[in-house]
Amino acid sequence: MKLKYNFVMNKVADKNVAVAVGADSEKFNGFIKMNDTGAYIFNMLKKDVTEDEIVASLEKEYEGVTKQELLNTVKEFIVRLKESDVIE
Repeated sequence: MKLKYNFVMNKVADKNVAVAVGADSEKFNGFIKMNDTGAYIFNMLKKDVTEDEIVASLEKEYEGVTKQELLNTVKEFIVRLKESDVIE
């Protein structure tokens, strides 16, 4: 799975905000607000990746978090992105 649109991400008031750019801004109006973990996952989705690859990468990034907790976080975030129709 990967992002459908080309996004630019910036920090705004301590939140990560992604906005579609170029012609994609006509297809996706608005923005996506997320925390740092969401931004990490979102950036990984710029390339075609699986949930397992995202979880494996997060395991290296976040110590003391169980694989199940990471998997739940990834699944929840992916569901929200699918609801927003921004991933393939």
